[in-house]
Amino acid sequence: MRLRKLLTATVAATLLTSMAACGGSSSGDGSADISEPLKVMADVIPHAELIREAEDLGLLGDVKVDITEISGDVDVNQLTEAGDMDANFFQHVPYLDDWNANHEGSDLVAVATVHVEPLGLYSKKLTSLDDVPDGAVIAIPADATNQARGLFLLEDAGLLTLDVNRDDPDLDYSQVTDADVSENPKNISFIKIDRPQLAASLDDPGVTLSIVNGNYALEAGLIPSDDSLALETAENNPYANVLVTKETLKDDPRVQKLAEALESPELAQFITDNYQGSVLPATES
Repeated sequence: MRLRKLLTATVAATLLTSMAACGGSSSGDGSADISEPLKVMADVIPHAELIREAEDLGLLGDVKVDITEISGDVDVNQLTEAGDMDANFFQHVPYLDDWNANHEGSDLVAVATVHVEPLGLYSKKLTSLDDVPDGAVIAIPADATNQARGLFLLEDAGLLTLDVNRDDPDLDYSQVTDADVSENPKNISFIKIDRPQLAASLDDPGVTLSIVNGNYALEAGLIPSDDSLALETAENNPYANVLVTKETLKDDPRVQKLAEALESPELAQFITDNYQGSVLPATES
């Protein structure tokens, strides 16, 4: 594990160094050369797939997009804020809001609302929520906003009760933790794991169930609509994934063209047909 962390850190440092050396396509005053490809960092599934599908459908016109797929322990928002990337596509609004709140001076904004990846509860040891044993260990996302999201999913599944109201407009999702569990009849304990490793935790003999984000479930070969024991609904879901860029680039024609393509009816239909409920168009949420 120590060697894996060292290798990941080395890859991340190399990526940051190489990007800093070559820079993004933005000029020093925050404007952009519209003849240059738009540099976008995106998760492999479904985000990069959706951008490529938009290209294949001819929705981008003359705009060219250079996609860098996210790999390793890299702060994608930091790369976008620094100008090494023009935009990114991997996160939902609560995650973005939390990141901005923790990085003074950040001006990252969402410019397109694209899809929902329902968060799911999975197990390789159980086939039904009725079989959850006393003292079960559940792996949940380590980051603040997805941790809250996972706890709400467990509440919906009837496994626990929280002492916060998710419909409260003033609720700070980044402050919701397992300390807010008010009723825990199964004596569940929690282990916090970084989102990319949650699918792998299903093979851990010490973990009973794991909460996995939709994109990582798909990458692991899981079908959320079939394999999950509990799955988020799309209705009124605040976790739609968004295209993000800097405030100074939000009106750039290339950014606007990509945003328009990602929100198009054609791409929404592709999402519906291709992912069969594992990814949902944001227009359905």
